[in-house]
Amino acid sequence: MHYLLSFIAVLFLSVIGFSQDQDVVFAKKLQEHYSTVKSISADFTQVKKSLLFDEPMLSKGVFYYETPDKIRWEQRSPSANYFVLNKDQIIQFDGEAIKKSSGVNMQMSVFRKFILSTVDGTILNDASFDKSFQSKNGKKTITLIPLDKRMAKRLEKIELTFDENSLLLDKLKMYENQEESTEISFYNQKINPVIPPSIFQ
Repeated sequence: MHYLLSFIAVLFLSVIGFSQDQDVVFAKKLQEHYSTVKSISADFTQVKKSLLFDEPMLSKGVFYYETPDKIRWEQRSPSANYFVLNKDQIIQFDGEAIKKSSGVNMQMSVFRKFILSTVDGTILNDASFDKSFQSKNGKKTITLIPLDKRMAKRLEKIELTFDENSLLLDKLKMYENQEESTEISFYNQKINPVIPPSIFQ
């Protein structure tokens, strides 16, 4: 998780236009769809490839979101850990102890913005990236290449794959370089489920 946060922490949002009409249409569809979303739940698998590991590291877990500012990212295997953002409160479980603190720091704040903007597609408005779109077999894959030199030293590119019919984010893949990457696949996604308050406590 610290690996994921280290990359997400460099991403900030700003708004620009799109060069292609089809890109505008797709982005607008995402924004219109997610304007009606009040909550999301999903399972995920994460595959981490690194020169530090002999084999890719696989982890699985669940993700919850409730508007406007509640997130739970929970890894269930191979070890249990999670963190919760609930308004200005942070709750973290590292497998041994639960820590609570008030006041969202910059890293967590950027992480929250990144997760939400990725899920609903508003990251496509980020002026920090060059963007290319590809459609294949009912999936829309958007490749984001950082334009900022400092960011590019830490992150080569991001690939987002959306289902063109459901508009759900199927896959997020971040490349540190050609040998190191983190791929997160989402499945069993539910839009506007009733999420027990205890999930964010």
